This record gives sequence, C-alpha cells and structure tokens, in this order.
Amino acid sequence: MERISVDPPVPSFARWRKIRERTPGATIMRAMQYEALEGVAFTGRLLDFGGGARASYGRYLEGADEILSVNIDDEFQPTHVVPPGGVLPFDDDHFDHVVCLNVLEHVYDSRFVLDELFRVLKPGGILVIAVPFMYRIHGHPDDYSRHTDSWWFETLERTGFTRAEITPQVWGRATSARLIGGHGNFLVKRLNTWRSMLHDILFARLVMPGQDTYRGRRARRILNVPCGWFMQATK
Repeated sequence: MERISVDPPVPSFARWRKIRERTPGATIMRAMQYEALEGVAFTGRLLDFGGGARASYGRYLEGADEILSVNIDDEFQPTHVVPPGGVLPFDDDHFDHVVCLNVLEHVYDSRFVLDELFRVLKPGGILVIAVPFMYRIHGHPDDYSRHTDSWWFETLERTGFTRAEITPQVWGRATSARLIGGHGNFLVKRLNTWRSMLHDILFARLVMPGQDTYRGRRARRILNVPCGWFMQATK
C-alpha cells in the first residue's frame, strides 16, 4: 500500500478567523475536521457511517449525487439503523465514498467495521475517516481506543486498501494540551482555548517563519501531539 503522511497547515490569524466564522461553537478538533472535509471532492453515491440527516457536517457532503447513512439509533435521522456489530445492509462495491467521522473510537471491533466499509466501497472508492488521538475520553455510548498513525497505516493496508493519506489534526502543542484538560465553565474554557490557539500562532511565526505547513525537525514535536487524524484511504 502507498503510505502518505501529509504535513498539516500551520496556524495563522486568517485561518483562525475563517474557522470561527464557519464553525462557531465547535471545538478546534471538530473545526479542523470540517476544514479538511472542504478539501474532499465528494461525487456519486456516498455512505455516511455514524451520521444522518441531523449531522452537523452535512453541508460538506453535498457534492455527492446520493447520500445514505447508518447509525445505531435514530437520533440523527439516518436512512438505516444498524445495531453495533451489525452487517451493513448494502451490496458489495456499492459506494463511491464512505465517510466515518468520530465513530471508530466508540467501536470495540473497529477492524470488523473497516472490513464492512471496505466491502461496500467500489474499487477506486475512497474512505474518509476522522478520529481523535490526544483527546479526553468521551463515551457515546462508550470510548475504546486511541491509535497512532502507524497503527492506522498498518490496519488500512491489512484491510486491503491500496493507498492511504493521513494528516495530523494539530493546531499546536498548547491547543492539544487544552483539549485534553478542557473541562469547566463554558466561557472560561472558551477563553483558555483561544489563549492556547494564540500562543500556537505566535510560536509558529517565531520558530517556523514563512512556512505554510508543519514540516522539518522543529515541527516534529508538534506533529507528535495531534488532537486527531484525518485519513483518506483508496480501495
């Protein structure tokens, strides 16, 4: 399998402003996921695994011709309700794209799910995954795993994918630390998050002037503490 590690963009005031305007109230991890979704050209038939009509990211999937969705209950108004561990009610080689956002950390047997998503993808189809990494436990209804990018590359290859791109979802070290310990009063939490984001913007400007992505030796320690991963895997 072709393995591609993508250098994520460095933080900036312009990027911060755009994120706040586009996703007000969202955590920085979720905002970066939606930012990455904007760069995916969805076409054809799409499966939203773990979502539904009420999913907050629905507007980023609108390029697809047809959208079906699967969830374990009807809270998000999916087109299909499937119990945990259930086989997907679709034929092999059925979808051009499959999207799976913030779901696999809540699944005990994630390899079974990946096998099912691989099965329903057409040859050449693309699976888009977002999962947390440096992020607090959050049960929905439970929370089982945090995996490194090396684990994801190896697992996607063993599943049968021919190509995988993984991008660390990272604003900076201070912001990753804030996400781990981000409990408490909403206003205080929000102000502390903004302070951490500002710190990371200024640090990037000072240490990596002129760079538009995190890369090189000085960026390594930052890339080692992402709040999550954004992945695209081709069947």
